[in-house]
Amino acid sequence: MSIMSGKRNGNRKDIAPAVSKQIDENLKRLYSDAASEELPKSLTDLLEALRQQDAQKKAGEK
Repeated sequence: MSIMSGKRNGNRKDIAPAVSKQIDENLKRLYSDAASEELPKSLTDLLEALRQQDAQKKAGEK
């Protein structure tokens, strides 16, 4: 866990700034790629079903 937090033995100075910058850039690129991927159809179907269920509950409360 200490590697992910950018710390080693509780001291960030153990990691060279260039290495830390490269880790940051790679993590940002990975997150960006994952965030731009389309959701699987099964997940979008589930979300739609939940939205419909929520809408029906709200309509029944009025």
